Amino acid sequence: PGTMQGLPYGLQAMLKDGHKHISGLEEAVMKNIEACKELSQIARTSLGPNGMSKMVINHLEKLFVTKDAHTIMEELEVQHPAAKLLVLAAMAQEKEIGDGTN
Repeated sequence: PGTMQGLPYGLQAMLKDGHKHISGLEEAVMKNIEACKELSQIARTSLGPNGMSKMVINHLEKLFVTKDAHTIMEELEVQHPAAKLLVLAAMAQEKEIGDGTN
């Protein structure tokens, strides 16, 4: 099943090689939570008065040293849909109200 005379068809034909199929709502929710936790771990140490600076190298090989979580999130190439929503939320917050600094 999944191939017709050696050629993929249906859903298999639309997905990239090496794709992972997750079945079940609970497993999908757990994967979303895991992706968001990993994203938060990246920004967590840059927050607060004792926040550490991060060195970020973007896709154009440009180097940033920043504590700004928005800049860090903006330069990440996030692929996971749930984690991407967090990045979009951070960008919307920065645009709307900024980060509270002068």
